[in-house]
Amino acid sequence: MRAIVVEKFSDPSTISVQDMDAPPAPGPGQVLLSVAGVGVGYFDGLLIRGDYQIRPDLPFVPGSSLSGQVDAVGEGVTHLSPGDKVAAFAMHGGMAEQIVLPAASCAPLPAAIDPLSSANFFIAWATSLYGLREIGGLAKRETVLVLGAAGTTGTTAIQCAKALGATVVAAASSEEKRAHCLAQGADVVIDYTADDWRDQVKQAVGSVDVVYDPVGGDLAEAALRLLKPGGRYLVVGFVNGIARIPLNLPLLKRCSIHGVNWGGSVMADSSIVAPVIRTLAEWTLAGTIDPVPTRIFGLERAGEAFAALFERRSLGSIVVRP
Repeated sequence: MRAIVVEKFSDPSTISVQDMDAPPAPGPGQVLLSVAGVGVGYFDGLLIRGDYQIRPDLPFVPGSSLSGQVDAVGEGVTHLSPGDKVAAFAMHGGMAEQIVLPAASCAPLPAAIDPLSSANFFIAWATSLYGLREIGGLAKRETVLVLGAAGTTGTTAIQCAKALGATVVAAASSEEKRAHCLAQGADVVIDYTADDWRDQVKQAVGSVDVVYDPVGGDLAEAALRLLKPGGRYLVVGFVNGIARIPLNLPLLKRCSIHGVNWGGSVMADSSIVAPVIRTLAEWTLAGTIDPVPTRIFGLERAGEAFAALFERRSLGSIVVRP
């Protein structure tokens, strides 16, 4: 079986394909999947670098958000059968031709959904929908500011926010990226590298109800200042570093700051998964969202996929196809 095997923590762009033994037959409560696609995200790259707060034992196969087809089920598995299409989550192990997972980590999908389109369902798409709807309480006709809006996380946030009936202000650093955001449904695009970017937002929409922030760093305080009283600031990630926010601002603005930790939320309560994945599937079939990946890489080019992500050259979602 072909797989990406990480034998030492290093730059994700240096990973390569190796041959390894096929996984064993699934045990009780497990399923064997043929992997169709694996989402490429910062979480996976940080694991490869050894920079995440949890370090997997070496060697390991990276890849956490995936889609595939059930090849076999173990004893006691009743909600899945061989031939079913699923979206699935693994802490790691996805960048291989096959994987054995707990059946509880797999969500069945309608046969009409393209497996490559659902490869990012379990992390990027689920984080955006759960963050905006369940944590942020984003309502129709509210306005959301999406930072870092052209990447995987930002693209999914734009589409989910539009599906929820919101007005979207997308902040991106280049003309190409802003054009991508408009194509994803953003109503307004802003160059956040401009000195007056906050004034541009004010001129376009005034203040905003929700900030969706996978970026952090120096942008965070300025973005928080754009919130309306009662607004919600959603902390999703720290691509530009961990932000330092003066705590007098939430007090004065009467706003709230919420951490969006989809993985931690799932581990605390797995019942949240089904309604999120079901909504994403329904929206996909209805054409409300378009989860088709922007770029697809073969397994042997997985290092290039991570380089595009970490060098911020990618637009939209990236999928590796084993």
